Amino acid sequence: MITRCLLVLGLAALSATPSLSQELTPPSTWRWVTDAPARLTTGQDVSDSTFWFVSMPPGWHITTGPGSLFFDPEYSARERFTVESELILFPGASQGEYGIFLGGRDLGDPSTSYAAFVLRRDGSAAVVYHEAGTDRFIVPWASHDAVEAHPGDGTVSNVIAVVADGPDISFRVNGIEVAALSRDMTGVDGMFGFRIGAGMNLHITSLDLTERLALPPRRD
Repeated sequence: MITRCLLVLGLAALSATPSLSQELTPPSTWRWVTDAPARLTTGQDVSDSTFWFVSMPPGWHITTGPGSLFFDPEYSARERFTVESELILFPGASQGEYGIFLGGRDLGDPSTSYAAFVLRRDGSAAVVYHEAGTDRFIVPWASHDAVEAHPGDGTVSNVIAVVADGPDISFRVNGIEVAALSRDMTGVDGMFGFRIGAGMNLHITSLDLTERLALPPRRD
């Protein structure tokens, strides 16, 4: 088994309004695709037509206007793997989704496709497949005890993981499986990154890819 730690760091302390004096900048190799025309802003006042995306050790901070994908084109997951991320949600009114996408293809083109495992602040989770501008819910929104709902004040943390092991895909929150699907239903091989809905404010401390090299167990 090979583990590529794209970022594994403990979260020290976060304020709800990070200081601009930290000279925060976007990660140089990352790209983004927004659901509607929007520009990257260097300030923290985000409107419906802007977004904020910066490296902020440990991890990244994202504040969205429109919903968006964030990814490094060099990161790709195939065959047997686990992609895992810790996402810390700040207060807000938006019920937009937040989580990870996998199987990204043609990102930024009209034919963009990906599968996303996402949460909402109300404690629900879903799996959605996006292709050519259309979303299809493979697993519809449903509440799960494993998902930490946002209480309204402060922050809440969830660790989400997608485990692709042979023909099966397991979708987990805080170590607990909330959905399981056959691989041919999801199309998870390809680029991966973050899927963040509209009007969201998050700090993300980690994004880890673990590749499994051993042969999968036999299925009789």
